[in-house]
Amino acid sequence: MPRTALALTSLLFLLTGCGPGGDGGATVEPRAATDGPAVKSADSAFDRALDDMTRAFFYHHPELATTYGVSELLVPRTARRLMSRSPMGERGRREELDAALERMQAIDPSDLTGDRPRTHAVVSTLMAGALAPARVAEYGTTIDGFGFWYLPYTINQISGPTVDIPNFLNSKQPVGNGEEAEAYLVRLAAVQGALDGALESFRNAVADGAIPPDFVVDKSLGVVESFVAAAPEDNAVYTSFLQRLDAAGVQDAGAYAERALTIVSEQVIPAYRRIGDFLAEIQASAPHEAGIWRLPQGEALYAAMVRHMTDSQRSPGQVHEVGLDEVERITSEMDAILRSEGYTEGSVGERMLRLNVEERFVYPNTAEGKAELIADARSQIEGINEVLPQWFATMPKYPVEVRPVPEFSQDSAPTGYYNPPAKDGSRPGVYWLNVRDTAMHPRFALPTLTYHESIPGHHLHFATAVEQEVPPLVTAIWSNASGEGWALYSEQLAAEMGMYESDPYGDLGRLQAELHRAVRLVVDTGMHAKRWSREQAIDYMIAAEGLEEGTAISEVERYAVWPGQALGYKLGMLKILELRDEARQKLGDKFDIRAFNDTVLHVASAPLPYIEATVQEWIRQADM
Repeated sequence: MPRTALALTSLLFLLTGCGPGGDGGATVEPRAATDGPAVKSADSAFDRALDDMTRAFFYHHPELATTYGVSELLVPRTARRLMSRSPMGERGRREELDAALERMQAIDPSDLTGDRPRTHAVVSTLMAGALAPARVAEYGTTIDGFGFWYLPYTINQISGPTVDIPNFLNSKQPVGNGEEAEAYLVRLAAVQGALDGALESFRNAVADGAIPPDFVVDKSLGVVESFVAAAPEDNAVYTSFLQRLDAAGVQDAGAYAERALTIVSEQVIPAYRRIGDFLAEIQASAPHEAGIWRLPQGEALYAAMVRHMTDSQRSPGQVHEVGLDEVERITSEMDAILRSEGYTEGSVGERMLRLNVEERFVYPNTAEGKAELIADARSQIEGINEVLPQWFATMPKYPVEVRPVPEFSQDSAPTGYYNPPAKDGSRPGVYWLNVRDTAMHPRFALPTLTYHESIPGHHLHFATAVEQEVPPLVTAIWSNASGEGWALYSEQLAAEMGMYESDPYGDLGRLQAELHRAVRLVVDTGMHAKRWSREQAIDYMIAAEGLEEGTAISEVERYAVWPGQALGYKLGMLKILELRDEARQKLGDKFDIRAFNDTVLHVASAPLPYIEATVQEWIRQADM
């Protein structure tokens, strides 16, 4: 896609003119780019501001520096530190990122050349959204290491240090030689400080009234108890280290292993137990209300989360109504398929519940059944890869692997999730499948999850992003609405690619997954804005979509601690489909699905308004 300085500046002004929701507003006529002293000065100022922001971001998120292969020359010693979640670390993170953002926003993007306007739009817009919740609430964790969003509860059952640190050490911290083994041990020794700092922040938040719901406290305690249940020599952090030492043939592996065992037994496990003791202490006093409306500044906090997670100015009430409309539309489509297959009695949700337990659709909940489930997911990736060139010009250079979720986090983990590859190719993309209970994965539903998490969903997106020559910060931060919207769009795209041809039940599984995202618009806003109870939200999910009860519980409890994150999927998908319809209508016979998909894919981490501006510029050029 051609990217002149003038075109990019025009796109940027369309973005800023529309505002976060892309709902209209006056555009500004851009100035033509020149090579004069003023432009050179603006470019230099922006480069310094971007450098400041990059250093501040990766200094405070060293695990992300490792994940995205940020050079030690840029941010020294990131490979030997962990993110600080202590009160002091949290204050420093907020202050430094705020100051860096202010310096960037002071630069007029119309004075910039090259690809700088795009970088300015992406970084300043997304960082402002990410920092907005922290300006409302003093508690919580800003831009948590797991994802680019704010956590109201520093310790919870699906993210935060008790879950993310061992997952990071087991899957992303390299152990390929003696130097890397030493860096692993340094980081392992830092776990105690990271956990104790998080506990201090968590204690302060609870004292200030930001205590999690009782079910979150219970599940968070379960994660801790599961982690410390095994003997130190059987702990997943230690055994994973041993396996990688052996695989890499590291010299003096026994000495490294002995030091690791000492750290795990004398530092890491005791720190987990301190967190467990505090969780047990507050169990009796934890409230049952699921929503963050009851927290200090809770309503304003949720409004900020909605804006950040959706790239829009929609109110929680407006999002709720969109969800109800989409639930009605998708339910009607599912009803038609169910009736055509002879399922006519009961609501769509009731009929889907019956389908979920039909023997032909159930993987045995045995080691053999779980192995078959993993094998089927791998086969689905192979199948869609065969037709991918007909729909995309960009093919992923990095492979994707399917792996089971680690046992210690299975109880609270989602049904599936994805981790991106390393830029240097040392780590593939990983599609994690939760095989705790195969009932979570009916055979007709598994393909859609696979396409969402791997290809053409998250893996194609991130594998493409990693290859781009963009500043490392642009690679590391992403829009929840566009990223998850792309993955949900990919589910529908898989159907259009023929993956469900002659398979009505597979297509039913796709629609059920789309319905699930629509239901989450209703449930998330229901809990956090309309004061629904946990049970009301669970009952609605089961009734509306026929979700297995255990999955419904995990989903509701997930969004009790990740407020607003569920909203990005459906709203992002709707925007991409709206843009595709606009392109088809304006271009007619000139419309090329491969070119459209590639256009969106190459900016799929950017805010939705920027994607909208980019697609409209692509339409203009394609129509010349």
